[in-house]
Amino acid sequence: MLRLHNILFQHLNVGNKTVGNSCVLEFVRWRRKPRWLPVAKSKMFRIPQHKPQSLEEKTELLRLHNNYRTQMRSLRRYLIEENQRIAETTTTDHFVLTAEQEEEEFHRCLQENEKWNKEINTIRELRLAKEREERKIYVEEKLQLAEERKEEHMQRIESLVRKEKELSKTFITREKLDEAIEYALANPVDYNFALDIQGNMYRGRTNIPTNAEPVKTIQQHSAVSP
Repeated sequence: MLRLHNILFQHLNVGNKTVGNSCVLEFVRWRRKPRWLPVAKSKMFRIPQHKPQSLEEKTELLRLHNNYRTQMRSLRRYLIEENQRIAETTTTDHFVLTAEQEEEEFHRCLQENEKWNKEINTIRELRLAKEREERKIYVEEKLQLAEERKEEHMQRIESLVRKEKELSKTFITREKLDEAIEYALANPVDYNFALDIQGNMYRGRTNIPTNAEPVKTIQQHSAVSP
């Protein structure tokens, strides 16, 4: 059996690749020539030789073909007759109505349609009323929120105005200009400052830091300690 498989794979151009002792990978490529490529030069003038068919074979094929056609024709005829029999015996969808019956059926369908329309209209009205109520609540909430935001904005504006009014008392006006100049000359301000390595700030021309006590030197600390 193994030898037969090897011969068959060689005949079909099968490439096999063995991985280990327990796994065999087999690759089969069923590739045909694409339609758009021309005929190969080696096969351009080649006429295939068909195997001649014997009289017995032709007779047997014709007999099988005739039998097949006869059987299929009989089957189709049987299905057609069965369908006609079912259509004739079933009276559910094959009854004829008179003009009065058709008119009565039409009015019945019309009344049923009007009934359905009324039910749908009632459901629609309830849905629209609910949507209107929800929309009304939504708009009221939005208006209330906008009013609250407006009040908060006005409060911030009023607070800013009051703050500016308080600051306006310190503004130097034309009438207070001379007094402000005299005050500035009498109280000079020096914005210069210096920092030492301990982080103490020395403002102006003073030598004592303003934010901390004078730092003791190492000699002072050793003299104080016993």
